[in-house]
Amino acid sequence: MVNYELKPKNHLIIDGTKDNEKIWKNRLSFLEKTTGNAENFRYFNNDGHSWETYDHLFKELKVIQPSVQPRSKIHDELLILANISSNKFGESLFAQWIMCCAYQNWLQKYGRVRMVLLVREATASKFLSGPNFSKRNRASLKRDMFTDMQLVAVSDISVDSKGIAGDSYDPNLLIKDQPLVLPNSSVLPVGGDLAVVEVVPKELPDIDVNAVEYLTQVFMYKSSNTVKESLNILAPGADSDLGSKIPSEILEKTAKQLSKEDMDYIYNVYNNWAFKPSYEDTLNFFSEETRNF
Repeated sequence: MVNYELKPKNHLIIDGTKDNEKIWKNRLSFLEKTTGNAENFRYFNNDGHSWETYDHLFKELKVIQPSVQPRSKIHDELLILANISSNKFGESLFAQWIMCCAYQNWLQKYGRVRMVLLVREATASKFLSGPNFSKRNRASLKRDMFTDMQLVAVSDISVDSKGIAGDSYDPNLLIKDQPLVLPNSSVLPVGGDLAVVEVVPKELPDIDVNAVEYLTQVFMYKSSNTVKESLNILAPGADSDLGSKIPSEILEKTAKQLSKEDMDYIYNVYNNWAFKPSYEDTLNFFSEETRNF
């Protein structure tokens, strides 16, 4: 469907699954016989989750040579479509790709490359949660800072006999995005849960990404703490120096209640602080909690 609508000059299929190799080759063989592959599909049996794959395809084989476009606009030559619904690594990969938007590496080094992703609903409901929703976490704070996301579709499944499609999501998100409901017949295996999410990297100012990482780590280390309480563990003197520059309505919020605007305000105060810790000083402040990304 996407190929039909967009008619790309090159549609690369990157799938390292051995079980799918024969399937893809048979499909492309059929297209060659029927349409001459006017759809411009090209299949590569490589690991799509490995950065080395893209260096191999783009730099060594020169399958395509993407242009580097200004970050004032969305890249109009590249589009990433990916299935990252794996229970084993899908959530961590989603978190990693959000940070690629921030650090402007991987495929995001070519510009602001739009991504359309298939993810598990449990992941989508956390990562797209807004302020005051119970599932708001560190990943959703960073998602707010670095990307614009839209929930395109949810699965038509029920979590219990009274459940309805989308009831695990932030209600404000559902009202804003109005996602489509995928019929059971469109998801394999039948009864599986999938969400479709569009990710658009923000045009970021000159932002210290490591500082944002550290702030979200501190605030979510104990998410029941208020910002005022978290400043006590941010750095020596932060509670007195920064607390006086942050509005009281923000200071009294917990991490789950913080909006993007709140985080922007806190970041600017922290980033301009004369005694802001160096990146090296923040590395081992406490161990990373990967479940919170």
